[in-house]
Amino acid sequence: MMMDNDFRDLQPLDPREDPERWARMTAAIARRAAPELARRRAAQPGLMMLLSTWARPAATAAAGLAAAAMAVLMLGSAEPQPDPSPDYALTLGYPAPVAQWVEHGVAPSVEELMASMEGVY
Repeated sequence: MMMDNDFRDLQPLDPREDPERWARMTAAIARRAAPELARRRAAQPGLMMLLSTWARPAATAAAGLAAAAMAVLMLGSAEPQPDPSPDYALTLGYPAPVAQWVEHGVAPSVEELMASMEGVY
């Protein structure tokens, strides 16, 4: 397939070249669209009518979210549960005191740190 970059004269395709045909075409389109345009003109929804069409779906969604939130709050426990995850510090081979420091988030004293590094524990 060869590309041809020469300008093509599209003037014969212009529908306004034949004014009578153009007038008939626009009149036919207007005639076919008249019932829909009249229906839309008669409806003329105002802002409140437009917002009211969203009221029922919005209220339904809000009620669903509220019910889900209440279920979560009622089924949830008031006391925090301990983390059932395994002790990763012991799994990685850290000494037991180091694992406890990491688990409880406490900083060891210098003596405890030196003892754990020397393997006294």
